[in-house]
Amino acid sequence: MPVTNWDNLPTKIPFPGVEPKIVSGEHVMVCYIHAKKGGATVRHHHEAEQIFCLLSGSVRVQSEEEPVAILKPGDVWYVPSHVEHQAEYLEDTVAFEACSPIRKDNFEGYLHQDTHFTKQRNLAALMKKQKKGKK
Repeated sequence: MPVTNWDNLPTKIPFPGVEPKIVSGEHVMVCYIHAKKGGATVRHHHEAEQIFCLLSGSVRVQSEEEPVAILKPGDVWYVPSHVEHQAEYLEDTVAFEACSPIRKDNFEGYLHQDTHFTKQRNLAALMKKQKKGKK
């Protein structure tokens, strides 16, 4: 079995302020994510289901029409296959993310895009609206 260290893997920057290092087998991909405060993903969906595990920092997230949530260290966020989602990094953050099947468009030189971008949402405004609705 090959052994490596995260420090030896290249960093891919899919969105400003979001810096994952990726390791992949044939059927599963794991990302070690460092994100800077203010970084965000663009709302998107893909075939891969994802499990996002927050180690440090805080992240505002939403998938499909679910309520907006704020993740804290130890929280786990599951995003099913083909479900629109986005994330906003509220602090400098470290997280692990597992995806299956692998997202081939994350690899340099792969020409088929398997991530589909959709209309971005203002998650902070949605969260305020949610809180007003609970009163």
